[in-house]
Amino acid sequence: MAAPNRPQKASKGSSKGAAKGSTKESFVDLKTQTQAQESVLQYTKLTDIPGGVQRLHDTFHDTQKTHSIQYRLNQLRNVYFKLKDNKEQLAEALVKDFGRVAAETRILELTGCLNEITHIMANLHKWIKPEAVKDLPINMITNPVYIERIPLGVVLVISSFNYPLLVSLSPIVGAIAAGNVVVFKPSESTPHFSQLYTKLLTEALDDDIFFTVNGAIPETTKVLEQKFDKIMYTGNNIVGTIIAKKAAETLTPVILELGGKSPAFVLSDTLDKDLKTIARRIVWGRFTNGGQSCVAVDYVLVHETRKAKLVQEIIGILKDEFYPNITKDNENYTHLIHDRSFGNLKKILEATSGKVVYGGDTDSSSRYISPTVIDNVDWDDSTMKGEIFGPILPILTYSDLKVALKKLTSTHDTPLAQYIFTSGSTSRAKNPEIDTILRTVRSGGTMINDVLMHFALRAAPFGGIGNSGQGAYHGWYTFRQFTHERTTVEQQLWNEFALKSRYPPFTEAKIKLVESSQADYNGRVWFGRTGNVAINGPGALFSTWTGIAGIAALVYYFAGTL
Repeated sequence: MAAPNRPQKASKGSSKGAAKGSTKESFVDLKTQTQAQESVLQYTKLTDIPGGVQRLHDTFHDTQKTHSIQYRLNQLRNVYFKLKDNKEQLAEALVKDFGRVAAETRILELTGCLNEITHIMANLHKWIKPEAVKDLPINMITNPVYIERIPLGVVLVISSFNYPLLVSLSPIVGAIAAGNVVVFKPSESTPHFSQLYTKLLTEALDDDIFFTVNGAIPETTKVLEQKFDKIMYTGNNIVGTIIAKKAAETLTPVILELGGKSPAFVLSDTLDKDLKTIARRIVWGRFTNGGQSCVAVDYVLVHETRKAKLVQEIIGILKDEFYPNITKDNENYTHLIHDRSFGNLKKILEATSGKVVYGGDTDSSSRYISPTVIDNVDWDDSTMKGEIFGPILPILTYSDLKVALKKLTSTHDTPLAQYIFTSGSTSRAKNPEIDTILRTVRSGGTMINDVLMHFALRAAPFGGIGNSGQGAYHGWYTFRQFTHERTTVEQQLWNEFALKSRYPPFTEAKIKLVESSQADYNGRVWFGRTGNVAINGPGALFSTWTGIAGIAALVYYFAGTL
């Protein structure tokens, strides 16, 4: 049940809990859309939200249908074919929303999402099996001890506009695979896509396990007033902070996938013959999706001896290969999502103290900013105040890597990604400069000699650290995020004679028996009070001898309690 979209006004509830100044303004500005967009997306009635969420709570607890692996697989199957059968329509919807190149939707989102569904379906029967606990103490060694991964319950997924399929489908299918029911709030900034996408998901999934909330600030505020067992949000730090504060009121855990300024280092050892390839990869990593990627190359930090040649190659790639004779009508170039984003980026261009060496053209009617390269940028430039999230590439130069890293960590620490380009060894063990960067910069992910692709790995965790987020997902890691790892011990009743030593009244013999039954290596250690501790742990001889001695001591102390 939904109501037609309407112009949104900031209500008292929508700004409740927001920080002063920019926080409130940024949250309110999320409503900015053209009049044409406002007629597309059907907003959920505010009065329907509490009942919709409660329906899922009731389903999860009363029917317990999501505990069946067969049921989960069938639901995932339905989603797979619904998306596969509507690929063209989904891509076309994003063309309408912000000129997203259809090929980018197919390459960067649809293919990966379908692959992730099949990956989860192929492995779910293994992931759901209880995991035996090893290295048990002697007093527990005969008992079945294992970890069950049980569903959390009702989870809320709030997604962003820039990759609206990829950043929402992965947590949705992962949560369902884990046995949860899902409330989904997509971005209102992509009205054509959100309207179609939520319609398709609603058709594919049972009403008992899936509920969509479409809308803007009032709807988001209302849904956050409901109780959930976990919340996942993808977007910016300002809104992420608001959601985390709201979730903390009910001790609800959150996964936050945020952003940050992800640097691309071009080291001093790069060779002239490699700079064109490096430039091509950097350009792709900055300007794909109109620069609106959380893991985009946000700026380049290049050694002073490599800078002039690299800038020349970047301009050549843009001018001759990727976007020759580009205008606002180019069908291979994605535009900005809304007027707020366009306005912010135009202000950055107008305020920069660097030199615009390529691009800089703008058109407000179509929210177009041409691919722009700005040279001679310093750390205080307008382009370096925060995440750019658009088609602007600042170039910074360094001479001393350690000095540059100190400046980086003091201004834009914990980026979501970092990219390092070198003509030398890609191994940190063999390349001291790479090792220095990786030890200094705490990034969510790292790629050496490439960009972006780690985000698409279905079998590796993707997530941020610090200001760039918390929690990681994709494939198995999404499954883990949406389950509780519950330790289960199967104890017997017949062995009470062996357990009586734990009960009062206590004697020295009882205490020694309990201590002996719990101690590894018969209470001995393989390291001294000084000197280096062996990196590889205790040796085989030490482990064997102390293990035998431990069993003998256990028998001895047990006899003393009889």
